[in-house]
Amino acid sequence: MPNIDPIPLPYGPLQYYHVHYILQIKSSDNDKFLARCKPITKGYFDSKRIIDVRWTGDDDFARVLQADGTLTGMLKEVMLKVGEITIDPQDDHIRIYGRWAHEENLAFDPAMFEIADRIALHIKNIVQKKD
Repeated sequence: MPNIDPIPLPYGPLQYYHVHYILQIKSSDNDKFLARCKPITKGYFDSKRIIDVRWTGDDDFARVLQADGTLTGMLKEVMLKVGEITIDPQDDHIRIYGRWAHEENLAFDPAMFEIADRIALHIKNIVQKKD
């Protein structure tokens, strides 16, 4: 008789996903676009609110993103839901994504799309200036 574990460990794929916004761009400076945005919060639980956001990563790129007041205002509205935004450069593209989402909460967010579009605009402007 086979020995069957009464409490088996879960296996297989998990029901968590990232929504990635991919910017197709071929540049020799793609590695300069590594950045992460984290919220600066005040309060706890239900009274928690975003008072500012901080970009970390490559100094020049983070400075450009931090100086954009419109982007900061857009981020303050969605950072409690998104958690953090990461810009991850690859060889021929750049990924922009937030935190993992369970499949029940996975949905297209137009505000996050606008944020990714604004970040992509900054990246394209920086690449065009260098060319």
